[in-house]
Amino acid sequence: MKTLSNFRFASLIILFTLFTGVTANAQKSNITLSQLPATAQDFLKKHFPKQTPNYILKDEETFSLDYKVQLADGTEIEFDRKGNWEEIDGNERPIPNTVVPATIVTYIQKNYKGASIVKIDKGTWDYEVDLDNGLELKFNKSGEFLRIDK
Repeated sequence: MKTLSNFRFASLIILFTLFTGVTANAQKSNITLSQLPATAQDFLKKHFPKQTPNYILKDEETFSLDYKVQLADGTEIEFDRKGNWEEIDGNERPIPNTVVPATIVTYIQKNYKGASIVKIDKGTWDYEVDLDNGLELKFNKSGEFLRIDK
């Protein structure tokens, strides 16, 4: 019985050490526009040509690397390690329709006339889209409407 208790205690210590070691490796650093992956640079030039970055963060963790960009108008964009966008948040301001899959834009224009997309999150299996009217819509990877979340 005592051996089992010692084993559990030792296991907890090992897990704690591993967990704190992994989280201790997380590093955030400010970088310049030229240090972003080329894909992200091209995306910003194409879809936000008149915006300059307030800051660009490189967020390195043990098993991931991503970039966070805040533009002068407050729009925040997250990119993966290759420079592909993962999330675009206009912070209650409309984001360009050019960054949203065409099928999603068409669905919203048809079903929510006058509504603007203020945030889009590209997940592994779906898209979450927030509208300026407070609705949160879910679409599959093909851009087909799934449901309203709010």
